[in-house]
Amino acid sequence: MDKAGGDAMTKALYLEDSYLKDCKATVTKVSGRKVELSHTVLNPHGDEIAHPQPHDKGTLVLGTKLLSVSKTILDGDRILHYIKEKPPPVGADVGCYLDWARRYRVMRNHTAMHIMAQLALEICGGRINGNLECRDHITHIDLRDCNTADNCAKQVEREANRIVQEDRSIEIFYVPRKNITDYIEQRKAESVVIPEYVDKVRLVKIDDLCVDICYGTVLRSTREIGSIRLIPKHNKYFEEKAGGNKRLAFVVY
Repeated sequence: MDKAGGDAMTKALYLEDSYLKDCKATVTKVSGRKVELSHTVLNPHGDEIAHPQPHDKGTLVLGTKLLSVSKTILDGDRILHYIKEKPPPVGADVGCYLDWARRYRVMRNHTAMHIMAQLALEICGGRINGNLECRDHITHIDLRDCNTADNCAKQVEREANRIVQEDRSIEIFYVPRKNITDYIEQRKAESVVIPEYVDKVRLVKIDDLCVDICYGTVLRSTREIGSIRLIPKHNKYFEEKAGGNKRLAFVVY
């Protein structure tokens, strides 16, 4: 996950510390308004591996100039920062600053998504259908072959809020890809495609609940989430989607 621009390495600091708000970096490559850096605290959006959350926004500081990062995208194994103004030159030293308010809102939603997905599997059965999506506000999970009764959905919501209030700890660690099935249950592992270049896989563990493959940003404890509320569609909690998917949508507040 570290290589950027073919011959340069981007250190993805957000993978080590989701609470890091800024860093110093050197510009390693520029293509149009796409900038690659030696280090970044901005988490990209991408479909390469387990990035089910919105991209970060932020600011690059070049001397006295403030350069707005409108989005951050994962392109293969490259992290691209899209700059609104004239990009800085290759070799320039910049400060990289995160839009923390946006990130923290996403972290709360994303961490809630891990809880809701696990409980949905346990309570409703079925399997995750490869569609977990965390947005700025509404987040959803898609299941197949599951129980879609409203009382099951409400049980998921109740159990999720109980876990939130228990203030369970959250841990990040890495394991060799060959050992993934020692940590991840099969119906979860099969929903994530791991690129060939990844030797060690990043896992997120919520104490006494679940372990998931994840390259997003998460909280340190469940209590930071706040509260979780399901969003009904046409007075039903499970929304029918294409291909037989059943969708649960929720918000945190």
